[in-house]
Amino acid sequence: MSEAANKDQAPNQDHASDTSPGSHEHVHGPDCTHDHDHTHAPIRRETAKIGRNEPCSCGSGKKFKKCCG
Repeated sequence: MSEAANKDQAPNQDHASDTSPGSHEHVHGPDCTHDHDHTHAPIRRETAKIGRNEPCSCGSGKKFKKCCG
């Protein structure tokens, strides 16, 4: 086979590999030293969510999903 044919069969090395930094979640081992008790408060909407089949709030008369949503 020619070098070009061998090159086509080789795995693509141009893309980021699975071992790149940030590609894996942190694995907690026995020597893990950071705090695991962090909790996040849920995000609450200030106003009610507009339903997709409700009239659009811009006043066009169209359904929200067909207009601004």
